[in-house]
Amino acid sequence: MNRIKNAKFRPFVELPLEDRQAEATRLQQQIDQYIYEYGGGFTSRAMLNEPGRPEIYDQSFSFYFLGKDKLTIWNAIIITARKAFWDEVNDLARNRATDMLTDEELEEVFNVEFVPVQWSPTGEVLGYSRAEKEERRFEKFGGLTYHEMCRKLETDIIHNEPPPIYESYSHDRSYVYGIGLYIVVDKEVINQPAIDAAIERFLELGEREWGFNPSCSKESIAV
Repeated sequence: MNRIKNAKFRPFVELPLEDRQAEATRLQQQIDQYIYEYGGGFTSRAMLNEPGRPEIYDQSFSFYFLGKDKLTIWNAIIITARKAFWDEVNDLARNRATDMLTDEELEEVFNVEFVPVQWSPTGEVLGYSRAEKEERRFEKFGGLTYHEMCRKLETDIIHNEPPPIYESYSHDRSYVYGIGLYIVVDKEVINQPAIDAAIERFLELGEREWGFNPSCSKESIAV
């Protein structure tokens, strides 16, 4: 999804009306062009039905669709509640582990060094590879490395304080293409029916931000 990377870029919602209308027309043409691939309700730059890919890996998908006014472009990503749960657990664990380290310790953890691995006949370096290094073990982590501590914290969070995850729609109006839309649905996998249902529900809700009841907990998540 296209986010603002530099102050010189303007959010899509601030563009002149005629520019947004032109982009909406182009998007509708793309939706019509790929109707046999995505069903006519949306389009994407990604492959939705990748041959040979197990469904269990289809936990998120990015796509574009038009609002009811046929002018608003929604630049959306949809994820399953299961993925949202694991993402939240991972973020909580990493934040807690990071907060326990000093700036100097964090620099040591995340510093990446590269070594030359390919040379030309004249000795010019043509390629580099990431240097392997042994991770530091921290006394404050009970002798664990940073990444080992993150995994330990993840397990603790899952068993003792699993974060509630809500089916939801949330906006981000800073996107350079369309309005950002983040969707969480209580589905096992993300496929065309799941996306179509999410779009239909969003339009019925008036294209507003919305949150429901917790849709998953540690009882419904494989630990």
